[in-house]
Amino acid sequence: MRVGTGIFQLPIHNPVRVAEQVATIDQISGGRVTLGVGMGWWPLEYDVHGSNFKERGARMEEALTILRLVWQNENTSFEGRFHSFPELTVHPRPLQSPNPPLWVAGVAPAAVDRAARLGDEWICGPVQSLAAALRCLDIYRPACAALNKPADWILRRYAWVGENDEQVRTEVLPTYVDGLMIHWRESAEEKEEKELFARLDAGENITAEDIAADRLLWGDPERVIGQIRGYEATTQCNHVHTAFGAGLPADTGQASLGSFDDIAAMIRLFGREVIPAFT
Repeated sequence: MRVGTGIFQLPIHNPVRVAEQVATIDQISGGRVTLGVGMGWWPLEYDVHGSNFKERGARMEEALTILRLVWQNENTSFEGRFHSFPELTVHPRPLQSPNPPLWVAGVAPAAVDRAARLGDEWICGPVQSLAAALRCLDIYRPACAALNKPADWILRRYAWVGENDEQVRTEVLPTYVDGLMIHWRESAEEKEEKELFARLDAGENITAEDIAADRLLWGDPERVIGQIRGYEATTQCNHVHTAFGAGLPADTGQASLGSFDDIAAMIRLFGREVIPAFT
């Protein structure tokens, strides 16, 4: 079992501090930490941290460079656009060599190219359709080949797994999709995503099941196992990263999309009946 993040918003943080914190977790966990990073999509998150949202790409590039620099080297200095520091050594040193794995998220062409250049693996966004993921792979795989490195990547998916398939379909999925749509609408970049919202705004009746078709993992364990195997066959992904109960509530009066007990039971069910199908 490994520990990690998915996704840590790297550009708004000091990368030297992040390097030290991750190295500490690497030591505590016995060399089992993975750092998954992304830029985020909400300008307010940058504003409250005193960063410029328009500089997020450049900040990400510099921060990723610094992480590898201070993890792989002692007595090193850096002079950059956003961060500069004199000769230093980060302590504790990471246990993994040459560094804890860096998973880099993003679906814009520049972000996918950045993942190939500066990451160890690329993370596909959790609500992108399979068609969008395959378009990103058309960028990622050639970029990795040019660098003579493996094109390893992770398909991230929000998940809701239950004992009863029909109950998940009728009672959970509509609310779950509505909740996800709240922030997905704000972050949508793909043409097909914008077209989907335009159709919904025009009054077209698109079911939650249709929206979730190749974007979410949902249903009983048997259905979810089949969905994951379908993703593997179509995309040859190295990992499927599941986020349980993720997203915003469809009703602003709701505290969450599920109680702690509901989500804990779902994770246990996934571990008991889904994971063994792939081990």
